[in-house]
Amino acid sequence: MKYFLFALLLFSTAAMAQNFVDMEKDTIYMEEVVVSKGKKLKMKTLSLTGPCYSPEPFKDADEIVTLVENIPAGSLESVSFYFNGVLDDKKEFSKRATFGILIYTVDKDGQPGQRIAYDTKALIMDEKAKGKISINIAGLDLKSQNKLFIGLIKESGADVIDDLYFDCMCNGHDKFLTLAKTSGTAPWERRWVCAGMRVDVRVVLDK
Repeated sequence: MKYFLFALLLFSTAAMAQNFVDMEKDTIYMEEVVVSKGKKLKMKTLSLTGPCYSPEPFKDADEIVTLVENIPAGSLESVSFYFNGVLDDKKEFSKRATFGILIYTVDKDGQPGQRIAYDTKALIMDEKAKGKISINIAGLDLKSQNKLFIGLIKESGADVIDDLYFDCMCNGHDKFLTLAKTSGTAPWERRWVCAGMRVDVRVVLDK
């Protein structure tokens, strides 16, 4: 009997590990079931991570987006960004900094195509801002696509951005693509200071 229970426990542990964590290079998929209003919603979070991180000061740019690939099919539920996580001393802001979330489709050339979301004032940063900050975008009612450019637009002016740093991968330009532009009409340019923004994309999976 004890051998049967041990085998059952071993099988259950292996099954759970396979179901809940699937690691591929620098991308982590974590699966969970959330109960909402009596319904079971299956969610998956795709995280862009790397072996090391560097600060992105958002200088000389109004918009910065990173290409996120292999997004599960479903509805976009939330996006998370990381701030001031790689600096030894904590910065303090002289004013509040405001950012909106941007989501673009990917065109046939692998560049940002149609802007499908601009959630204004999604991030209002102050002196307490540090670490992971998640923004619920379920109200935008967006269906996920396999590839999307996801990032931020600066809304509050250049004078307050020197105090705020986004966490970016410090290497991996062969894996990640980050683009920036200085205005709404300016062309997209490769953001070499940031291989890829550290971002989590959470999706409510299709049934």
